[in-house]
Amino acid sequence: MEPIESLRLLKGINIDYYTAAHTARQNGKFIAYVNAFTPVELLYAMDFIPVYPENHAVILGARKLSEEVIHAAEGMGYSRDLCSYALCDLGSIRTGKSPTMGLPKPDLLLVSNSQCGTLTKWFEVLSRLYGAPMVLIDVPQSGDGQKDSAAERYVRRQLEELVSILEDITGRPLDEGRFRECIHLSRRASELWSRVLETGMHCPAPMTVFDQFIAMAPIVAQRGTKVAVDFYETLLEELQGRVERGISAVGDERFRLYWDNLPIWPELRRLSRFLEAQGAALVVSLYTWAWATLAVGEEDPFGDWAHQYLYTANLHMERRIEQYEAFARHYKLDGFLYHSNRSCKMFSQDIPEVRRAVTQRTGIPGTVLEADHNDPHLYSVETLEVQIRTFLEMLGAKEVH
Repeated sequence: MEPIESLRLLKGINIDYYTAAHTARQNGKFIAYVNAFTPVELLYAMDFIPVYPENHAVILGARKLSEEVIHAAEGMGYSRDLCSYALCDLGSIRTGKSPTMGLPKPDLLLVSNSQCGTLTKWFEVLSRLYGAPMVLIDVPQSGDGQKDSAAERYVRRQLEELVSILEDITGRPLDEGRFRECIHLSRRASELWSRVLETGMHCPAPMTVFDQFIAMAPIVAQRGTKVAVDFYETLLEELQGRVERGISAVGDERFRLYWDNLPIWPELRRLSRFLEAQGAALVVSLYTWAWATLAVGEEDPFGDWAHQYLYTANLHMERRIEQYEAFARHYKLDGFLYHSNRSCKMFSQDIPEVRRAVTQRTGIPGTVLEADHNDPHLYSVETLEVQIRTFLEMLGAKEVH
């Protein structure tokens, strides 16, 4: 099929990003290791380059280096039952294997426990390893998404205190004008990313979730920069042109599917080609949509960030099911592929109940794929393909009747 030309820009964008990180100190900048949902706009405004050990692990998996570096992490005494992102990153440090020449030494590690507890322990290891301070944004979990004013004040206070910590490290005060500009750029990038994802509502879809997994790099790591805005303006323009010309991402689009949970990074290309050959288009995923929800306003960014940590990241079951129902309507879905991800137990443990509820409410079936986002030792890609093919045959038979 006709490739999306804008995606070719990502190679240069990613090279420039990692080059800037490795040369940060020569250019008077600082490095902060961060996890998902970090307020990167504040970091960019304070001359920090946010670096994601999770993203580094993704690259290792996509380049099929994960098995080697995970084995090295086991040799350090870490169990293979741990998150394969953490194992990949730690094993890469041990072996020196990395497509990005590793990650530069951090000046600060900033992590929240709203995502999962593993990240906190992983960052504690990195903090000891590099002798760098770690800041934890502690986020209470209500479990049902109910508003909690005391929790909002608690999280907000931590975020406000973060400003003083950054000022102490850099030796310079926060530039309010620059901060507002970073927030403005972040909002614009998030708006554009949302519109990119909405193009999947068109039949046929001009872009698959596999493409989105690749295209999401700037919205994750470079929100708050002009780089992200420029890239998504270019990508959106191309996708709108593909919609107008009726260019399909998978040729003869027969099935429109949802992908649940993280990708299986080592198999991204193989599964993309496999599904394309079946006429199946992955048109939407909550994973890629999550990054469209992180913009904050200039009026009260700290309050907005506190709400994100407490309520956006707290994807309790009922809200998750309602979101999937909405996706089914807006994207005209035929089926759900639920990735039961061994490394992400927190998000995977509810999948059987989520599948049952979604099918009951929408009438749309789903199948559960047992795998891992980065460790090929924990699944068989051939088995996954057989399972997906059987599921599509069932959808095809349903379509005939």
